[in-house]
Amino acid sequence: MPHRFAASFLLLISLASLAAAQVVAQRVRVSSGVASGLVLSKVDPLYPPLARQARIQGTVVLQVIINRDGDVDNLQLISGHPMLAPAAITAVKQWKYKPYLLNGEPVMVETQVQVNFQLSDKPPAQGIAGDQPGGIPPDQPAGLATSTPQDLPRSGAVPQRVRVSSGVILGLLRKKVQPDYPQEAKDARIQGTVLLQVEIDKEGNIDKVQLISGHPLLAPAAIDAVKQWKYRPYLLNGEPVYVDTQVQVNFTLAN
Repeated sequence: MPHRFAASFLLLISLASLAAAQVVAQRVRVSSGVASGLVLSKVDPLYPPLARQARIQGTVVLQVIINRDGDVDNLQLISGHPMLAPAAITAVKQWKYKPYLLNGEPVMVETQVQVNFQLSDKPPAQGIAGDQPGGIPPDQPAGLATSTPQDLPRSGAVPQRVRVSSGVILGLLRKKVQPDYPQEAKDARIQGTVLLQVEIDKEGNIDKVQLISGHPLLAPAAIDAVKQWKYRPYLLNGEPVYVDTQVQVNFTLAN
């Protein structure tokens, strides 16, 4: 009798394992770039008046779970100034995505969203918000934010430098060098995103890299890698110009 029970128990386990293997994953993790391509509607955050008065700028990074219908189901703050985070969370909760399909079936998605708050040098100050670094104000054409007044030539010629979104600059990427995961960070199980301010010259080379946020053990590796990236020149009215943008480098450990 015990042998018959054990055999039945093993059979049930085998059937359950087979059924589980045939079920589509209930949740998948996708990059912010992939999730950005699924956005149907986006609500820009309201720049908090107190943060504006204090000239507080920065990026709020959120961990987001999107349900099978494309609605934001859950939000968790990863990093960001306390005066900016609530406005970012309130806005992103209202975003709507196209369902993410895996093997033809909609699944829940886990991703990261970045919301930028940047004050202009021109009054009234306007926040720049987007799900990728380098978002755009509503009165500017997609993917391009105008240079500050000191960057613009008085003659009205093509500006020498423009600010573009990371989504736009990603499409110009020709060579991407992956960072070496620091062994010390691996040993400590440190993961996360390093956010960098990047200047790209007219030939598409990285001219300057500045750390915005990221773990001290991860940042140097991210900077060393990004310095080797190569882009196609960004053309404005047919002329190559310098580009000011932001780049994020993700460090994730395998389970």
